[in-house]
Amino acid sequence: MPLSEFETEYVHPQDNGCRTDVRWLNISNGKRALRVEGYQPLCIRAWDYGEEDLETAKHPYEIQRGRFVNLNIDLNVHGVGGIDTWGQRTLPQYTIDGNKPYHYAFILTWK
Repeated sequence: MPLSEFETEYVHPQDNGCRTDVRWLNISNGKRALRVEGYQPLCIRAWDYGEEDLETAKHPYEIQRGRFVNLNIDLNVHGVGGIDTWGQRTLPQYTIDGNKPYHYAFILTWK
C-alpha cells in the first residue's frame, strides 16, 4: 500500500498519518525492506516527504514526494482526542505527562 493512502488530503497539507498500537511495520522500495518491531505497541508515522514540505506547500499536490521516507516512531502521541479543531485542550485520557519518564524499545532490521 502506498504511504499516501495513510494520509487524508486536507486543503492545507498537515501531519495526519499517525497509526497507533502498531506492533510491526515493513517499508519497502521493491528491492529491500526495513522492518520495525516494537516490544510494545508503538505510534508510527511514515511520509514520503519532509517536515519542511508541510511549511512551504500550500496544497497537497505541491508536495514533492518520493525523495525519501520520513519515519517517526513514538510510544504515545499527545493531542489525540481533542473536542474540536479550534483550540480546545486535549482530553485528559490522551494527555502525556511531560514530567514523567517513558521508556520504549523497538528493533530495526533490513530484509
